[in-house]
Amino acid sequence: MPNLEEFDLSNMNSLTDIWETKVSVDSFSSLMSMNIEECNKLVKIFPSHIEGWIECLDNLKVSRCKSVEVIFEINDSQAIDAFGGIDTNLEVILLEYLPKLKQLWSTDPDGILNFKKLRTINVANCDEVRNLFPASVAKDVQKLERMSVSSCRKMEEIVASQHASEANLLAFPELTCVRLDRLPKIKHFYQQRHPIKCPKLKEFSVYKCQRLKTFIRETCKTTNEDEQFVFSAPEVSNTPSSSQFEKMFSKFFIILFDKEYKGIKI
Repeated sequence: MPNLEEFDLSNMNSLTDIWETKVSVDSFSSLMSMNIEECNKLVKIFPSHIEGWIECLDNLKVSRCKSVEVIFEINDSQAIDAFGGIDTNLEVILLEYLPKLKQLWSTDPDGILNFKKLRTINVANCDEVRNLFPASVAKDVQKLERMSVSSCRKMEEIVASQHASEANLLAFPELTCVRLDRLPKIKHFYQQRHPIKCPKLKEFSVYKCQRLKTFIRETCKTTNEDEQFVFSAPEVSNTPSSSQFEKMFSKFFIILFDKEYKGIKI
């Protein structure tokens, strides 16, 4: 099906695997959009053996699939060739009501599979997911504009700190909107203590994320000047009341809209 551009699967409750292992790489070379809904026996969406088949895909939506545990299965034994791995065209990823989804990537792809064109990611009602991005993917999504995570009960951090180097500095140069909604276990955006640069950020919305660390400014120790980075304050041990959070976040938004704003550290 080399000319197929849109692929919709719905209410196929006996389907256990979308892809066959013996299909040529160019079989889905024109596929641009996938919508998978209520396919309740699917466990993974993209097995590792079809990594080269999704290079043209730019829009992915997976919703209400009760058994899906992973979206992208990564074969970590696969070597990265001289061209630097596989570049996908994915611009939009929407994941909703996937109660068994544990991770979007089975392991950190670390260059095996690249997401340089991703612009929007929205994850909602996926209770088993603990983080949104592996560290290498977070560094890769330089065109990301919108990020929304809501009603994910076990979400602990947006960027996974596991295996991340202390030297990993993050920048989202095109990011304009971040929404974190009803994440009762989230503690960090990124646990490494470095500023996250978002020069175009206009909206940072947080609702019912009581464990998320508070935001204050950092003062440079060498110059004693305000660096205007926003970061978690480990010395704050007590959970603030909702009114205290409102006060802190109102100050935070003032910092975000400051013309001299340089970055955030969460």
